[in-house]
Amino acid sequence: MSLKLLMRPLIGGRCLRFRMYCRLYQHDSSIINDPVPGISLYQIKQTLKQRQIATVEGHACITIECPICESEKSKKSKVFINKTTGYFICEKCCSKGEWNILEKFLLTRSIKSDNTAKELETLKSAMRVQEDHVSEWDSILKSNQQVATVSPDVYKEILHTFSLPKVSQQDIHQLNGVYAGAPALLHFPLIAFSNTVVGYKTLSSKPEFEQTVPTYNAAGVVTYKQKNSRSDGTAIVVPTIHDLLALVAQRAANLIVCLPYNLQNLPQQVLPSLENYKKLILWFGNDEPSWYTARQFAKKLNEKRCYFVRPIDTQPRPKLAADKGYDLKSILTNAQPIWHKSITTFDDLRQDVLCDLQNIDKVQGVKWKRYPALNRMLKGHRRGEFTILTGPTGCGKTTFMSEYSLDLAMQGVNTLWGSFEIRNARLAKTMLQQMAEVSLEENLDKFNTYADAFNKLPIYFMTFHGQQNIKVVMDAVQHATYVHDIAHVIIDNMQFMMGISDESRQFDRFWKQDKIIAEFRNFATKYNCHVTLVIHPRKEREEELTTLSIFGSAKASQEADNVLIIQDKRLTSIRGKKYLQIAKNRYSGDLGIMILEFDKVKLSYAQKKKASKEAKETHDPMVES
Repeated sequence: MSLKLLMRPLIGGRCLRFRMYCRLYQHDSSIINDPVPGISLYQIKQTLKQRQIATVEGHACITIECPICESEKSKKSKVFINKTTGYFICEKCCSKGEWNILEKFLLTRSIKSDNTAKELETLKSAMRVQEDHVSEWDSILKSNQQVATVSPDVYKEILHTFSLPKVSQQDIHQLNGVYAGAPALLHFPLIAFSNTVVGYKTLSSKPEFEQTVPTYNAAGVVTYKQKNSRSDGTAIVVPTIHDLLALVAQRAANLIVCLPYNLQNLPQQVLPSLENYKKLILWFGNDEPSWYTARQFAKKLNEKRCYFVRPIDTQPRPKLAADKGYDLKSILTNAQPIWHKSITTFDDLRQDVLCDLQNIDKVQGVKWKRYPALNRMLKGHRRGEFTILTGPTGCGKTTFMSEYSLDLAMQGVNTLWGSFEIRNARLAKTMLQQMAEVSLEENLDKFNTYADAFNKLPIYFMTFHGQQNIKVVMDAVQHATYVHDIAHVIIDNMQFMMGISDESRQFDRFWKQDKIIAEFRNFATKYNCHVTLVIHPRKEREEELTTLSIFGSAKASQEADNVLIIQDKRLTSIRGKKYLQIAKNRYSGDLGIMILEFDKVKLSYAQKKKASKEAKETHDPMVES
């Protein structure tokens, strides 16, 4: 994703202001400085049982009658409680929030005192966050024309302008589409459980682009249901409006659901809207990232009801398959369950192996744009791997890692930063300057433009600072991975989770490190998430650091898939340079170095572009194997 694309104003003029949050989560899932509480399904059930509240356990949520609606003597409605996080939302009054708020409300309601009524009202107001998306949608309806009511000639022009398949006006009417002529835009409402509009998706023609309002945590989806068709409880889940319309054009499915944020994120607020479906077929595409995303989303949706269209050459995402003339209904009949038992056979893995071979470039991972030398050695950034970065004090580990992760985030890799040594505001300022590639102090008049672009990046910050307990950190990381579909976690640095130990307790210190490394290694594998862990070396006086220089090196280097070492020869040699050494590479085995030349204005280590054609033909000094 280029900076130019990021800095393009949002459709409809909706611009977001950059917020250097010193917090882990944003918007209505905000948690300021409190550690993320560990909520178990058992705890939730026990609390509800003690209050004698009847429950219905669904695929991803527990359903109860809404105690807020009940206390106001209004018509009974359902509250959906997420079985993993405890997050709840009511289908009628739209009360929502973290589990501890609902738990406190239930407790307060059972206590008889003079202050009870006031406390209940305070809790109710905390659960009801006012949102203006419904009024925005009403404004769109009033100022534009519904697609179902335009003339046949105008409708043909709409299909051509937006490169849509030949879908009848009646089918578009099923989606409640709205057409805006200048500029040419199509709007589709996001509907939550009880037919409530909770936002909308906007489709532009030039360039082809989908924008969702709200930008985060939409609770609804775009749903198509074929008229006069019987539902068997099966829904096809696709990432874009174009994919949905491709299926509609071929009458390939009776019920199709389009996710609010493509494959970027599946908010937990959406899960109640998908709770009633017995079977979900995920059709995301035929590349490796789409396959990873399908498995990640299936964990949220309940793997046992999820099927998927395998990512092979003859089964790309619906729009591309339709463009190539494939029979979409036939592809759907070959959808396979995503869940299987712990023991498997090669027959089950056969298609996965074929997929890897057919998509070898994509299997290698997301490529860096600022560090082509890393692409040649590491091949790419892959989920499920564990990377260790080390280097002497003051060598620029954090500065390098911020740009390293920024590069990936600009390409859509959801990133979680845990900076225990440097304040989040300072880290965010560094990343913002690296993205803008100019001095922020000298370009304050453009700050809002750069900040708006940065705010669109999927980057989240943990609020921890200083020494922290590993259990508290892992709770936060797991919670963020579930809620925000994190694909890359950076921990800077490990020593802040080890506490202070004197020499007599050195053995205990090594034990703590082994435990931390084991925790992150297991997390990376279990959650299919890449973890980058910064560790200080134990020997900084040596001429050159090695994998043996990593503090408590045996466990660290053994568990890591990649070991990156920043070597700084400038202090020991007149012509010495600073470079990044790839000391371990489990994926391909390629080792080597990348020269690090620092640009103080941009705060960047990115490879400088060569100015002339002759320079391009010279030997590339960035990599020496």
